[in-house]
Order: sequence, then structure tokens, then C-alpha cells
Amino acid sequence: MQDNRPLPPAPGAKHSLPEPYRKLLADGLFLLLAFAIIAGCGGPLRFPSVPLAEKETHLGLVQAYDTNSDKRADCFLTRNADGREFRIGYDTTGDGAADSFVRLDDIPFADCRHVVIVLDGVPYDLVEAFRAKGRLRLFYPPARVISTYPAMTDLALAEVFVSPKPLGFESLYYDHRANRLVGGTGDYLSLKNEAWARVVDYRAGTLLDPIAYLYPNHAFDRELDDFTNLLARRDRRHVIGYFVSTAGLATRDGAAGIEKVLDTVDRLSHQLVAESRGLVKITVLADHGHTLKRCERIDFRKFLSDKGWRITDRLNGPRDVAPVEFGLITYASFAARDRPGLAADLLQHDGVRLTLYQEGGAIVVRTRDGEARIERRDDRYRYRASAGDPLQLAPILERLKAEGKVDADGFVADRDLFLATVTHCYPDPLDRLWRAFTGMVENVPDVIADLSDGYYAGAATRAAWFDSAASTHGDLERMSSTTFIMSTVGPLAGPLRSRDIPQALERLTGEPWPPVRRRTGK
Repeated sequence: MQDNRPLPPAPGAKHSLPEPYRKLLADGLFLLLAFAIIAGCGGPLRFPSVPLAEKETHLGLVQAYDTNSDKRADCFLTRNADGREFRIGYDTTGDGAADSFVRLDDIPFADCRHVVIVLDGVPYDLVEAFRAKGRLRLFYPPARVISTYPAMTDLALAEVFVSPKPLGFESLYYDHRANRLVGGTGDYLSLKNEAWARVVDYRAGTLLDPIAYLYPNHAFDRELDDFTNLLARRDRRHVIGYFVSTAGLATRDGAAGIEKVLDTVDRLSHQLVAESRGLVKITVLADHGHTLKRCERIDFRKFLSDKGWRITDRLNGPRDVAPVEFGLITYASFAARDRPGLAADLLQHDGVRLTLYQEGGAIVVRTRDGEARIERRDDRYRYRASAGDPLQLAPILERLKAEGKVDADGFVADRDLFLATVTHCYPDPLDRLWRAFTGMVENVPDVIADLSDGYYAGAATRAAWFDSAASTHGDLERMSSTTFIMSTVGPLAGPLRSRDIPQALERLTGEPWPPVRRRTGK
């Protein structure tokens, strides 16, 4: 497996330069590294986005492509009645007509390479919209996937790759045993919170990550170059690649950035299948969605300080609060001893939609005019609103009650709730919020603020990269929470949760997931 990750700092290592010189040196080295990383990117894609011509035949729509730029068709894809490309044809004589054909569905999975492309931050709705334009038709229709809460990469991919639970929602988190904020940039660079990254074959060195937000187009081209070079080595049957720059494209350019990603995935998939004569199967998935709404940063430090809270990285008194500020995201987490008091004060900010905290074996959900508690018994949940309806579940629960799916104590089976809330404004809210506070990560925050449209939280130093963000993620709402998985192997029955993906892929392929690593010449 390729391992281009930077080594972590040596234990006990100390800086010898004074702070101003360290910063100057670091900035200079970073700029040099940035230019080195983004320079010299080639153009690995040869397959065009659009066909030269198309015509209807008795087998279906045939689209003719020019893959070598000689202005003559040489590759022909046929779509069935469902609109999926099931046959590929080749012109071997140079007359512009197909004379050699491969039926893709006739090739067993066991005879093929399996290329898995993991994208950062692509919402389900945009994939469906792109397919409605006639694209991504090598794939069976995408399955809807509900991500974790918060909708974050490390949380979701830990479940997809069945890896150890993350230390925190992000690389910076509050450790209550040590009573201080722990982690940050050093942990991020050394992948301390990304055990899942050890399963994939390609994940760019983490020094590329900030460049993926500053110069996302260049970073995306670099990742595409690196990944196609890895594929060209043909030294493994299963190849899994993760692209961080797709999140940068979404943050910078919103839907237009994501459409560029999907166009590239479509072209790369066509190229791989065409060049291998169908001996490649491809699966594409993402970790979470994106809001696709421009947003401005909330300065929670100033806001809470004005409310009389003492901003700190260690909790000592009842009015101490430690904001966890790292990535640019649409939720915020805090450590504090007075959870109800902090939750109440946070709701006074226009940018806070919901506040969440754990109390007495339940999860408390609050809005400005409402409060509810989430409780769990075995595999059943109960939602009890004492004021208002913070999660807007009353109509859904009434329907489930009419269907006989609510027991005498008000509990509903987890699966029934999941299916009933998949397209809700807050998808699968009870299970996702419960798991956020009960063991999905090693270090759980005391209070979470779910943010309103138009707002994000995070480190001021990172926010300085943008006047505003065109899109980001993390919150409980549908666009941020809903993503996809699709494959050329066969249909994946949705809806799914992120943690359902391993079993779904095993059923689809008949092989273990994550893959057992065996070198091969394919």
C-alpha cells in the first residue's frame, strides 16, 4: 500500500527557534511546499465529457466518443431501457464504426479490478441532478446514504472502513480526563484521528489539505494525477482512493465545484472501463453532503465572553467554557460544566438553530421556543417534547402511531424511525444525535450547537482564507447529512446509513469489506 503520509513529530521533540522565527520559517516552507505540490500537474483524463454523436438503435441509445482527439469516433457506449451503459464497442479498423463489443454485465466481479473512489463532501441531490443530465450512466442508480452526526469525514469514514473510533469529532477535542483541549494541527498532520486512512491506498499527504481549500482546482488535479499514476501500476486488485480537494471545491465554488468533480468521475470511469475492455468495476461514495449555502463565521469566543463566560482551554469554574474551533463547519462544540446554562445562552445567537447536551440518560434538544428529550430502550427510541417540537417530528410520529409502530410507552423501533425520516429536514435525527453523545468518538463534547443557514463556526485563522464560504457541512439538516454510494457492480439498495455500507458492499460483491489485500498483476 502506498503510504505518503508525513511522519509524526518525535516524542518530546522541542523547537529551538524563538516563536517569531519559527512562524516565519514555517510560513516560508509552507509556501515553497505549496508551489511544489501544485506545480507540474498533468492531464491524466483523455475521455471526453460529451459524445461526438448519438443515435437510437434496437439495443438502445448508442453514444460515440473520440478518445484520441482525431475527430473520429472510436469508442461506443450503448444504454439499455433504464438508461444505464451496459455495452462498450470499439472501432478496430479505423472506419469510425464499432466492430468489437463487450457486454459489461457479463464480466464477473471476481475477474475485475475494483476501483473505489471516496469523495469528500458530495450531497445526494447533486448526484441525482447530474445523472438527470445523462451523466454517470455506467453506474447503477445511486443509493441515498445518511451520514453521521455531526456530518464529518473522520466519523463517517471510520464507519465505512470499520476502523477504530475517532478520538474526537475533529483532530482538536476536549479531553475531560486531562481537563484540557487536546490535539489540533499536529494531530491532523499525523493522521492521529484518521485510523480509516490506513485502509485506503491513496490519501494525499495531509500537507495538501490546506492547499485543497486555498487552491482547490490545483489540488484536485494533483490528486487525480497521483491516483491515476497509482492505478497505472496495476499491482493490486482493489484500489481505494480518497480525494480531500473535492471538499475544497465545494467550499470555494458550491454546486459548480461539485459538478466539476462529478464530471471528472464520469470521464475517469469511462476511461478505466474502456481501456481495460470492461475488466474494471468502479464504486463511488462520499462521506457526507454539503449545505450549498453561503455562510459567515460566528465568533463564539466574543459572543460568549459578552455573556459573562470565561473562555479557556481548561475548565475550573462554573462559568468556564472551552470552544472547540478547528475546521470550518456548520456546528460548534464546547466543553463546560454548566451544560443547560451554556445551551440557553448559545440559543440567543441568531446563528444557532439547536443546542444539544446529555442529561440524566437522555439527550436534550433545545430551540428558542422548544425542548425535547431523546431516550433509548434496546433498539427503540422515544422523543418527548415538553415544549414545541424542536426536531419537527410530531407529524411523523402521529403517522407511525396510526400504523401501530409506537408502543404503549411511546418508543419506536430504530429501523421504522430511520425509514420514516430519511427525507425529513433532519434525516434520522434520534439515532444520529444519540450516537453523537454515546460512544461514536472517544471524547464527547458537553454541548453542541447546530447552526442556522448562513453561518459556520471554526478557527479564525482558517476562516481568514475566505471572505465567506460558498458551502460547508456538519449540521443536522438534509443537504449536509445526505450523501450517496453507487457502483458499476450492481444496484445498492438504499437508503443506508454510513455504517451500513460495509455489509452492503459485501452483499454486492460477495467479498469481504474492507478488501483483503493481495497483490495481483491486474
